[in-house]
Parts: sequence; C-alpha cells; structure tokens
Amino acid sequence: MQSRTWMLIVVVVILLSAGAGLLWLSRDRSPVSPTATPAAIAPTPTATAMSGFLAAASSPTPAPFFYVIQPGDTLAGIAAAYGLTVDELIAANSLSDPNVIQAGQPLIIPGLSAPTATPLPTRTPLAPGSLPPAPPPTPTFSGPPLIEIAGVLGAGSPETEMAQVRNRGGMASLEGWTLSSAAGTRFVFPRLILFAGGQVAIHSGVGASDPLHLYWGRAAPAWRSGELLTLQDQQGAVVDTYIVP
Repeated sequence: MQSRTWMLIVVVVILLSAGAGLLWLSRDRSPVSPTATPAAIAPTPTATAMSGFLAAASSPTPAPFFYVIQPGDTLAGIAAAYGLTVDELIAANSLSDPNVIQAGQPLIIPGLSAPTATPLPTRTPLAPGSLPPAPPPTPTFSGPPLIEIAGVLGAGSPETEMAQVRNRGGMASLEGWTLSSAAGTRFVFPRLILFAGGQVAIHSGVGASDPLHLYWGRAAPAWRSGELLTLQDQQGAVVDTYIVP
C-alpha cells in the first residue's frame, strides 16, 4: 500500500515537470527587430562643386574712379592728363553738352577704378620706453602748386629749342604766366591747367599746340646758352629761375 502511494507521487511530479516544460516552450517571445538601415550620408562636395560655388561668389565690380572738376579745367586738359580722348570722356559721363562743365562736378575716368581699402597691418607691441619707427617718406602731389623750370633742350635753334615746365605740387592754372629771358624774349602761357605731377613743353618753333606741347611760332631761337630764364605768375611774382646750359 505504501509503495503504491510513492508511485503515485512520482507520477504526479513527472506530469507537473512535463507541463511546466511545455508551458515554458509555448510562452510568447519578443520578435527580434530587423537591422535598421543606416541613413544615407551626404556626399562630400567635390572640387568641381567648390569651384562653381566660388565662381558664384565672385568679387563685386570695382567702383569707378572719379575726378572732381576744378576751376579753370577743360575737358581737353582732363582727357590729356589721363591719356584719353575728349570723346571717351564724353561717352563715359553721357555729357549732353561737353562745352558746359562746372567746378565741383565729378567726372568718371574710364579705364580706372577707385582704390580698394587695404587691411591694416598687424601691430607688434613696443618694448617699454621705445619709440615707434618713423614711416619712410612718400612723395605726394597734394597741397599748393610747385611749378618749376625743368630744363631747356636744343637752345640756339628754333626747330629743336624746347623749355620744359613741370608741377611737383597741386593742380595749377598757368594762364597769363610768363617765361622770359634776360635778353627780353617773353613767352605768355595760354589757358592751361597743369595737373599734379604734370609737365608741359614750350617749343620755340612752329607746330600745333595741345595740353602737353605749346608752340611759340618763332623763326629765330628764343634762348641762348648761359642765359637766365625767369618764370613768373599772373601777378608778376618770380616763381623759378633757370640758367640755360
């Protein structure tokens, strides 16, 4: 009797174990999610694409260069000073009447552009008690006029004789100025604007005058070697003297 009881207990334990095993096998399992597809990576810009971008972002068109008309200026004088023709100056500024210009009026000079800003240089700190170095001198044509006789060439022959007058200062009108010698020859300047850094040649012989060359129309020479020439302004004040070589 006792052995049958143990047999029943063993059978029950086996059945319970089998049921637990089936229950474990049949339980719900979480599905494995598929591997996520990685997001597409944007390609690195190529050199061609970068060059196209740089071309699109090109530098702006440079600003035009302006000259402000001064009292006594003429279109012919301004054009000659910048190596242009009067027609080029008229076309660039759309002038309806080239004979009517006013002091203070700006003119576009074709072929030139306004200077661009230059970045400031990096400053090096100075040692205590030291002085900054003096900047090198730079020539400038601003300020009052500085007219002088630059030289005389070919003295003694009207075909080759030429006196040169130049301006190392600001712009000046030479109308009414005179260039004379101790012997009494005297050249009177016509209406002429001599720009900063400009030069005009006075030829003793015959020719067609322009803003850079003036012709006296003499048949005889005007200057002699060793003679003193005197340059005077409209009021007769002596501006410069020169001894003919």
